Amino acid sequence: MGKQPTDKKNWGRSYGEMVWKEFAKSKLSIASLVFIVFLFFLAIFAPFLANDKPFMIKINGQWNYPLFRSLTASDYAVFLAAAFAVFQLLLIRRNKKYIEPSIRGQVLGRQVFVNSLIVVIGTVLFFVMVPRRLDATDYKEMIVSGSAEGAVFAPIPYGYGRTDLKIREQPPSREHWLGTDDVGSDVLCRLIHGSRISLSVGFVAVGLSVLIGVFVGAVLGYFGGKVDFVGMRIVEIFMAIPPLLLMITVVAFFGRGLFLIMMVIGLITWTSNARFVRAEFFKLRQQDFVQSAVSLGLPLRSILFRHMLPNGIAPVLVNATFGIAGAIFYEAALSFLGFGVAPPTPSWGQILSLGVSTSGRFLWWLTLFPGLAIFLTALAYNLVGEGLRDAVDPRLRKAA
Repeated sequence: MGKQPTDKKNWGRSYGEMVWKEFAKSKLSIASLVFIVFLFFLAIFAPFLANDKPFMIKINGQWNYPLFRSLTASDYAVFLAAAFAVFQLLLIRRNKKYIEPSIRGQVLGRQVFVNSLIVVIGTVLFFVMVPRRLDATDYKEMIVSGSAEGAVFAPIPYGYGRTDLKIREQPPSREHWLGTDDVGSDVLCRLIHGSRISLSVGFVAVGLSVLIGVFVGAVLGYFGGKVDFVGMRIVEIFMAIPPLLLMITVVAFFGRGLFLIMMVIGLITWTSNARFVRAEFFKLRQQDFVQSAVSLGLPLRSILFRHMLPNGIAPVLVNATFGIAGAIFYEAALSFLGFGVAPPTPSWGQILSLGVSTSGRFLWWLTLFPGLAIFLTALAYNLVGEGLRDAVDPRLRKAA
């Protein structure tokens, strides 16, 4: 066992490889996955794709780099998370060559935990150490006036917080491909930066939901009896609460904020994950390997999360994919109603709410483009979830 290079052709496939093979049979699921990867590319590199601050500009004979100086702690945190995600993918490829299929899941779990811990610690350090910078300089005006000799701007040279009332509510044109909003901000720029909000809400909220659901479901499914009876009554109480109404109430009391929205969505959407894990643990607790672990006197946490959970986590992963689409809808609905993130931070639902101007004029570009972004993103996650569900469930797998 361990790192022993062998002829891979003589190895059996791991469970993850079999699931991927089945998932890859659906071209629609693969296309949806590619679209999601494209969205992640936009979210990660948003400051470099749409920004009114140049990469480099020559002022008084010296080159300056305003865009890089304006990067925030959030930008650095996103870059760190993306770097470790790529690093994790490279580790998975390496594991396929050097680690036996029987222990790949255990090794992957440790790697994901360590990398996630590093990302969390790094994010906290960024927010503590990186100062907030406010650069209100109009570099385009410097070019026009001749006070700057040359500059290299992003492909979309507009800032999501920059306003220009002279071009407000303009339809798509050569200068602004998707038009401008009610304060003259470029819609395409705000859509690109808004992808960060939607994707971060989806993943952070669903991550919290999965953690709570797995813990509660594992305890209920393993112990059963009175513990399960009382626990399920609590689960049913949470299921009876209207999610959107509770979110609006919480935001009304505690104010708007991205972190608050993530926490509220995660704290009220964990019930389905708990029910899935509970059902799986009910089946697993009578299996021989669980009874053997109990007879050997292993700690409860080892029995629940090291031996049972890896065999019952598949339905939760499928449900989490659908949950991301749901979380994106919730955030868009809150922003549409005016309870989401506060301007000038861009959000797809916030842009969608501007489709009708204060004068009653219908601004079709402010309805069409953010609406398409929300629809296509939610559709892509749902299609990936369906493909993953078909790949995980042997009864739904397509014939090879």
